[in-house]
Amino acid sequence: MLNIPNLFAEAERDDARTPQPTSAFAEEQKPHLEATLPALLELIEKPDRVPSALAILNHSYSSPLARMARQRLRANPEIAALVGERYWGHWPSIEELAAMPAGSLGQAFGALLQQEGLTLIPRPEGLDQLTDDDQYLQLRTRACHDLWHLITGFPTTLPGEVALNGFGARQLRQPGPVLLLAADLLSRAHLNDTTPDLADAVSFGLRLGGVCAPVLAQRWEEGWERPLSEWRVQLGISEELRLSPFAVSPAVD
Repeated sequence: MLNIPNLFAEAERDDARTPQPTSAFAEEQKPHLEATLPALLELIEKPDRVPSALAILNHSYSSPLARMARQRLRANPEIAALVGERYWGHWPSIEELAAMPAGSLGQAFGALLQQEGLTLIPRPEGLDQLTDDDQYLQLRTRACHDLWHLITGFPTTLPGEVALNGFGARQLRQPGPVLLLAADLLSRAHLNDTTPDLADAVSFGLRLGGVCAPVLAQRWEEGWERPLSEWRVQLGISEELRLSPFAVSPAVD
């Protein structure tokens, strides 16, 4: 019978005898990844700790790997157009959104914000004079986060946030959401099971992100009164949402 532990030990000894030089690529990423480690460990212990998640996103956003990812995002002509315009359409108040026609994107979004006690992120001051494309993408992503919860049908529970991390990792290519996924999955080693399981949430989030049209390219503000169901059809996710481990709103017909 094979002695697996001894095989691993032998492999470690071989690695120690033949150290490999660190590549320039790895050296570039190392300080940014190391900076996320304290928050990553905190998140593994308590995956619902929001300050740790934000710290990981902020540290990783300045990494060379993140810049490469954003360059790929800007290769999409629709995203590039939004970036070039510094697009930021009109966001009605929560009360105005909630008063829109039943079943519309705006009404469903307003109801979600009211139910969860959430607030809208206001239009950034000086947006038209903003010279940094990457900063615009970061602002736009954060402003649309809760809206993406609605579009995907992912609740603001721990499994729902984990699913949206998977969705974001697939759509945005950023290292931040990928690191959040690592913490989410590692936390399963010591935490009680959730419903749905965090691994299932990750799996479905990644899957839906691959099916969905780029959410960062959407001009949501031009369709507040459009039915949510129409938006989901346009994004190509209506049928996929039927397989969601979450109870998705009745807007999926």
